[in-house]
Amino acid sequence: MDKDNLLKSFDPNGIGLENGHFIGLPFEEEQAELIVFPVPWDATVSYGAGTASGPENILQASTQLDLYDADFPDFWKKGIYFIKPDQQIKKKSEQARSLAEHHIKFLEQGGKTESSQKHTELLDNINRACLSCKEYVYTETKALLKKGKKIVLCGGSHATPLGYLEALSEKHSEFGILQIDAHMDLREAYEGFTFSHASVMYNALKSPNISQLTQVGIRDYCDAEKEYSLNRSERITVFHDATIKRSLYKGTNFDSIYQFRH
Repeated sequence: MDKDNLLKSFDPNGIGLENGHFIGLPFEEEQAELIVFPVPWDATVSYGAGTASGPENILQASTQLDLYDADFPDFWKKGIYFIKPDQQIKKKSEQARSLAEHHIKFLEQGGKTESSQKHTELLDNINRACLSCKEYVYTETKALLKKGKKIVLCGGSHATPLGYLEALSEKHSEFGILQIDAHMDLREAYEGFTFSHASVMYNALKSPNISQLTQVGIRDYCDAEKEYSLNRSERITVFHDATIKRSLYKGTNFDSIYQFRH
C-alpha cells in the first residue's frame, strides 16, 4: 500500500496498535522520512549498566503515546520508522560490558593498566569491540543519509552517536552540535576506553567539519575538560548549569541567557 492510502486508512485517534512499529504507525522504512536508528550499546558506562535495552524498551512503550503535537500537528504523516534494535550488537555490548566492569573495578581499586599485561589485553579487546560498534553506526547511518532520510539516533550511552557524527561530517562541510547534558564528555579516552561515553565530544571534535559545539546544563566536569573547552572557546560554547540558575534567580529570561556566541 502506498503512503497516501496508508494515511487514509490509519486512525490517529485510535489506540496504539501493537504492530511492532513506533507509536503503532503503519509506515515501513521506505515510506518514512524520519528514521529512528537504535544502538543497543552501553559497554563503557561508568556506573550502572542496562541502558543498552533502552531503545527496545522505548519502542515497546511507544504505543502508549498520542500522535498530536501542538507545534507540529501533522508531523507523523511524514512517516516515522523505528528500526528494530540489532540483537547481535546488543550481544556484543553485553560481552564487552562484562570485560569493562572487571577493568573499571581494577582501576577503582588503584590498579594501573600499564603494569598489568592481563588488563592491557583486556582494554585492547574492549576498545576493538567499541570500534566495531562505531563502524557499524557509521556504515548504517551513512546508507540512510544517502537515501535522503532524516535520522534520530537512539543509543544506550553517549558513546553511540560518534559513527553517525562521522557520517554527517562527510555529508556536510560544516555543522554544529547542541549538547544538553550534565557532563562535557571532553575527556581523552576516559578509563582507557578510546570510545568512552565521557569522550564522545572529544572524539567528535576531531572532525574539522564540526564548527561549533554548544553545551547546555553542564555541572559535572574535570579540570582537563575545563581547560580543553577554554582553549577552544572559538569552537566550544558552554552554558554551565550554575550560571543558568543564577541568571534565572535574578529574573533574566531564557532568551537573554541563551545568546549564542559566534
